[in-house]
Amino acid sequence: MRSTCPVKFLLLGLLLGSASVPRAFSQTVELPAVIIEETLPFDLLAPSAGTTIIEEHAIQTSAAPDLPSLLSSVPGVILSPTGSEGAQASVSLRGSTSNQVLVLVDGVRVTDPATGLTDFSRLGIPLDQIVQIEVQRGGLSAQYGADAVGGVIHIHTRRGSKNLSARISLENTSFLPSSITIGNGLSAITVPFVGSALIDGQSLSLAAENQWLSAWAKISRAANGYPYYDTNGERRRRENAGLFAASGGLQTRFPLSAGEISSSAKVSYRSVGIPGSLDIPTPEAHQEDWNANLTMQFRTDALLAGALALELSPYAQAGGIRYQQSQTSAVDSHISYRAGLDSSLSWLPPWNGEVKAGASFRYDRLESSVVKGADGSAPERFSGGIFAEPSFGFGAWTAVPALRVDITNDFPSGVSASFGLIHDFSKQTAIRATISSAYRAPSFDDLYWPASGGAEGNPSLKPESAISSDISLTHKEDACTWSVGTFARYARDVILWQPDDAGIWKPSNFGNALYPGIEAESSWKAGSWNLGANYTFLYSYVLSGNLSLADDRRVPYVPVHAASLSASRTTKAFKSAFLFTYQSLRFITTGNRAFLPATLIANAKLTWELGPRSDFELSFQNLFDERYEAVKGYPMPGFSVSATVTLRFEGARPEQN
Repeated sequence: MRSTCPVKFLLLGLLLGSASVPRAFSQTVELPAVIIEETLPFDLLAPSAGTTIIEEHAIQTSAAPDLPSLLSSVPGVILSPTGSEGAQASVSLRGSTSNQVLVLVDGVRVTDPATGLTDFSRLGIPLDQIVQIEVQRGGLSAQYGADAVGGVIHIHTRRGSKNLSARISLENTSFLPSSITIGNGLSAITVPFVGSALIDGQSLSLAAENQWLSAWAKISRAANGYPYYDTNGERRRRENAGLFAASGGLQTRFPLSAGEISSSAKVSYRSVGIPGSLDIPTPEAHQEDWNANLTMQFRTDALLAGALALELSPYAQAGGIRYQQSQTSAVDSHISYRAGLDSSLSWLPPWNGEVKAGASFRYDRLESSVVKGADGSAPERFSGGIFAEPSFGFGAWTAVPALRVDITNDFPSGVSASFGLIHDFSKQTAIRATISSAYRAPSFDDLYWPASGGAEGNPSLKPESAISSDISLTHKEDACTWSVGTFARYARDVILWQPDDAGIWKPSNFGNALYPGIEAESSWKAGSWNLGANYTFLYSYVLSGNLSLADDRRVPYVPVHAASLSASRTTKAFKSAFLFTYQSLRFITTGNRAFLPATLIANAKLTWELGPRSDFELSFQNLFDERYEAVKGYPMPGFSVSATVTLRFEGARPEQN
């Protein structure tokens, strides 16, 4: 059975296959918001046919050096990093824009209300603090409200363990020394790449946990002075990309006689250089930003003799940013606030099924020296929503309809709906199908960006909307898991920033796009090895302006083919892991002439157990020293090595009452 699983997976993929420009401006503040979900078994959540769950063991044994790289092993995920550590890194799902992906960390929405996207470089969460990642692809506004057009990425962090434990890790990152070019034309000279490349960046991570508490902290710095090749083929050094960052988190749990109260607090601070693109460098630009949030949760499942579970989650958060393009230019400052309350319940009715429902309220406010409302005041948004998602079981079939109503003060309110259908052929094999609607609310920048610096917002924007459908066949066993499916999304009123006749960049509800595709993924065991593979075929169509399907124009930055292969092996005192990711060429304009070439990125990680409480790890990034750009004008680092020493301390298991 183990040996035939990959073969079955590939054959099903072939059978199904036969049947069937980012805006450039200074980085702005990203503040988290909070959406708390009921902690039900995952199979009882919205039955998205395109769902991948990365468990803790897979996270800790992966060769991925960071969270964005880890997500690249999920089908349908497209990364858009703009450099090394600290540089903006965003993701899309099934060809969506980054603004159309809702990202949650322990139920906290980390999508920036100013820009409308999530910058993964700002999260600051060490991989060893993540216990599970759920990636749901497809329109999910019926469950989550605005911004879930492409899907939802939910990151769960550690909440304590049975044993008292602590960890401390020290990491150093190195680039290989090599010669670089300084200056241009006749003044250009070649100099050796300085030895400081061997100590380009360091980080210190601390973590401690017991049965009711989990705490972590991380501090890091990096010069990010990696070599790259400019448009003339000259090897140069990335400048003004230095980073200093500190972040931490604390989570507590308090048991009650009829439930549990928990709290979560996270803070972060960064000071980072903004080098700009190769075409528009900003050698003096600098940014400082900070975020802080506090969430409380009350949960009980003791209502109606255990048939009703209830959760209440108040939250508050704030954040700020200071950006200065040069030492003589003005400072742009932004402070954002968000507060609200989420409530949800889950009821086990007399019939075979479940009823989930909930309500939420949120208030957003942005106080900015740059972005102002139409009347010159601080932009603010009041929003509230209510949803219901019952499920009905009929033998081997389960139907899951969902309906949500959202009311917002600064753009038209609306209704989102979905319908899911699940059929279990056996305990191991099931087919899932969904059809859903979704929308994305314009961000504050979209609406209110001032008429300066060659850009201007549009207060008349409508929300983006989309209709999605997908169907998948999934098989799960201890030694083998595979899934294969097809999907399509039709997006309408897509918000696009583009220059007008006067050269001023403005957003508009420019047009529509169609995204049909196929996804396949598999994981299996081969002896002592754990293997994984995925493949995505995505044939996007631009339907804006006068374009139609017959014009056959691809959406910029969306590859037709993407794939990954991962492998890991654990023995008594040694661990090894490898990750290969591939993307076909990506057009960078709707004219489909200019493009970024295909890339193959390889990472590896080797870990030795030095003793019962210590490890030594070598992590190799971009093993093939690939010269590439994920976003035009932003060169990515070449080959680098990170060395990490980890010490662990464990206490006795607490007494059980």
